[in-house]
Amino acid sequence: MRWSLTPRLVCLLGLTLALPAAPARAMQFEQVQISSTEVILGGRGPVVKGDAARLEQALAALPQTKRLLALALDSPGGLVTEGELLAGLIRTRKLPVVIPSNSQCVSVCFLLLAASPHRMAASDALVGVHSANENQKETDISLAVTTLMARDAAKDGIPAAIIGKMVETTPGRVEWLTPADLTLMNVAVYDGDTPTATRQPVTASIRPSGPAPSPAPPSPAPLPQAPLPQASVSPAPPPQASAGPGFTAGRDDRRAWDTWLAGLRGPYRDGAVFAQAQNGLPRPGSCYGPNGANRGDFTLGCEVARQRLAPVATRLAVNAAYAAGWNSASQPIPAGTSTEAEYQGAYFCGRQMAHLTLKVLPPAGKILPPAGQVVPQSGEARRRATFSFGPEPTSPDVPRGAFIVEGSIDLQGGAMTLTPVTWLSQPQGYHWLGLSGRSDDGGTTFSGHVTDSSTCTIFTLKRVGAATATR
Repeated sequence: MRWSLTPRLVCLLGLTLALPAAPARAMQFEQVQISSTEVILGGRGPVVKGDAARLEQALAALPQTKRLLALALDSPGGLVTEGELLAGLIRTRKLPVVIPSNSQCVSVCFLLLAASPHRMAASDALVGVHSANENQKETDISLAVTTLMARDAAKDGIPAAIIGKMVETTPGRVEWLTPADLTLMNVAVYDGDTPTATRQPVTASIRPSGPAPSPAPPSPAPLPQAPLPQASVSPAPPPQASAGPGFTAGRDDRRAWDTWLAGLRGPYRDGAVFAQAQNGLPRPGSCYGPNGANRGDFTLGCEVARQRLAPVATRLAVNAAYAAGWNSASQPIPAGTSTEAEYQGAYFCGRQMAHLTLKVLPPAGKILPPAGQVVPQSGEARRRATFSFGPEPTSPDVPRGAFIVEGSIDLQGGAMTLTPVTWLSQPQGYHWLGLSGRSDDGGTTFSGHVTDSSTCTIFTLKRVGAATATR
C-alpha cells in the first residue's frame, strides 16, 4: 500500500511530504450494461492520484434513464489519500459496492468497500487488509497513517475485530478476510451472478449507525482494548473480603514478586515483565522469537517468571479475595505532583482503539523507586509517567484505568522507552503495557510500537502541554 499524508496527519505530525509519483496505470471506470434499464460501473486497477475525479466523471456520464446497480471493484490498493477521497465520494453518493467473482479488493481498496452502505462480495472474491507503509517499509509516520485509516473504518461501522486485522498485519503481508469476517462487517457474500446479487434490496442492518460491537473475546481483546483483558481473573471481591486470609496471601505473593522483579536487570527483566503481562491469558505470547528462536536473557527471564507465576495464575482464577490482594500492591503518585509534559493520543490492541493520556513527571532525583522499578546502572535520567487509558468515540466500551510507567523520554525529540511499574487504577482483568517509539519533530509528537503485549500494536501521541496531575 503506497501512502500519502492526509491533511489530518499533516496537522498531527506537523510535517509535509510530497506525494509519491503516480504509476502509469490508473483505475479504469467502465459502464457495463446489464439490461435496458440497469448498469454496473466497473472500477479496475490500482488507486492513484486523480481517481476520485475520474469516478465523478464516470458517474456523471451514466444515463439518467438507467439505474446504477453497483460500483464493482477489482483493485490491489494504492494511495491512501486518493483512497480516502474515493471513499468519501462513495459515502456521499451512498453507492453500493460489489467485489465480483475472480476479483480482489486489497489494502486501501478495503476503505472503499467499508464506505459503502451496501457491501457485497462473491464467494470466490478476495478481500485483504494490512497496515500502511512507506515504500514497503513500516515507519513512524506510516504507523500514524494506519491509525487514521482505522479510525475512518470504525466510523464506517467496521467491527473492531476487522480493524484489528488491518492494524496488526505488517507491510509485505496481507490478511485475507474469511467469509465469517465479511459477514461480521455486513458484506453480503453471494454465489451466482453479480447482477442478481446487486438487485437484492438493501436491509436496514447493512449500515450500522455506529461502530459494530465486537464479539466478546475468549480472553483479552483489546484495540483496541486497552491493556489486555485477562479472562482468568475472578470478579472483584466485596469489601469485607480484603480482611480475610485470601487477600493477605495475594498481597504477600505480590510483594514477593515485586521484590524479585526489582532485583532484575536488562533483557532478563524485560522477559520477566513480559511474562507478567501475559499471566493468565488462554494463549499467552511466546517467550521465544520468530520461528522459535531463543532470545537469550529475555527468553530465560520470561521462562523463569512463568514458572514463578504459574501458581499465582491458578489462584487468581478461583479466589476473588486473593486477586484483590494481588492487585492491591499499588503505589500511587501523590495528588498535586507536577507534570512536566502531557501527551494525548491513541493505541491499538487488536480489536479496538483506546484513548491514551501520558503525563510525564519531572526526574525523581533521589526518591526511592517503587517496588518493581529498576534503578539505572548508569547516570541516565530515569523518568516516570502516568499512563491513563479509556474510551474513544469509536470504541465506547473501553474501560478507564491508569498505571505508572518508567524509563527514558527525550522531550526534545528522540527516543521514548517506557515499561509498566505499578497500577493506579486497574479495570478487572486488564493487563498493563509499555511504549517504544520516537519523535522526529522536536518532541511534539511520538509514535511507535506497544511493548509488553502480544496483542497491542502501535501508538501515536501529540503533546498538549504541561499541567498538574489530578486524580
